[in-house]
Amino acid sequence: MDKSKFIKEQFGISEETLSIVDNAEKRVGGSFRAIEDIAQINEWKVMKAFADNRVSSAHFVETTGYGYDDLGRDALDKIYAQVFGAEDALVRHNFVSGTHTISTALFACLRPGDILLSATGSPYDTLEEVIGIAGKAGGGSLADYGVEYEQVELASDGMPDYSAIENALRKRRIKAVEIQRSRGYGIRPSYSAKEIGDLITFIK
Repeated sequence: MDKSKFIKEQFGISEETLSIVDNAEKRVGGSFRAIEDIAQINEWKVMKAFADNRVSSAHFVETTGYGYDDLGRDALDKIYAQVFGAEDALVRHNFVSGTHTISTALFACLRPGDILLSATGSPYDTLEEVIGIAGKAGGGSLADYGVEYEQVELASDGMPDYSAIENALRKRRIKAVEIQRSRGYGIRPSYSAKEIGDLITFIK
């Protein structure tokens, strides 16, 4: 059955309107095909990660006790790391928020005497108490454990100030650098994945 004829007869839509819709679909067809290609490539990435990590029914078996040697959990971490091109991954359902997840990473990477540098100005307000630049002392922040903090303010256009970041990195031995993609409640651009990648390459 002809689609246009069916829509025209059943819904009373004019030939002119159908023609406008058809032309619009043709104009944006390339963009939609590109999106579909990306979706398919990402699906293949997941399928390959499952195959490379030899996922089988054994990975879906229940575990008891403390979960030591949980094959399914270990495989899931490896799959995420491979799909996203990361060195490693930690995938858990009990990360309750972004702040919880980021603070877990910070506490895992930093030790007393280490320095954390924010390369994109002020962090989220919820992270300020985690770092220890807000809230009461003694609440278990990074600062309470002897981790120091510095930040580099953004350039006048709201982008990372590469020169100031380089000066901060050369001045002191920085252990970790925090980069915030979203503007949060601030007035500045949200950074693209490429912009963040370029900044990471520069920092390294």
